Amino acid sequence: MKKAHRYTFLCFLSFSAVLAITLAMSGCSMLGIGGAKDIRLSSSPTIPSVAGYVKFKVTKNNNTQITLTVKHLAQPERLTPPANQYVVWTRAAKYEPAQNMGALIVDKNLNGKLVTITPLRTFELFITAEVSGQIQQPFGEPLLWTSYSR
Repeated sequence: MKKAHRYTFLCFLSFSAVLAITLAMSGCSMLGIGGAKDIRLSSSPTIPSVAGYVKFKVTKNNNTQITLTVKHLAQPERLTPPANQYVVWTRAAKYEPAQNMGALIVDKNLNGKLVTITPLRTFELFITAEVSGQIQQPFGEPLLWTSYSR
């Protein structure tokens, strides 16, 4: 192969490799893998001022890390009907049982944050107001929600 042709061929290979890596990284970013960005949660009309965001990240052992933050969320005892705790849930499919991922504590500034991990790859995430953070199934209506799939 002539020197000029070899140089052109090597440039083409380098360009192809850079393009493939760029496309792979942007695709991973869209799926929540690496470069995670905030996703806004849908909210119930009963809590119009709340802003909820979530980041999903794939962990090194292939679980899904959930970082959930809320702002302007009223203390649960101020709701109608009153509750004692906000609970974060995941559910693999619509008719599957929900899994309690933990209590979402709201501070005096009406902000809350929960970081947790699930082995699920595709799931619904939602928050309810409940009488206890230890319950095993949701009784309250979803106040904030989104879905995730990778």
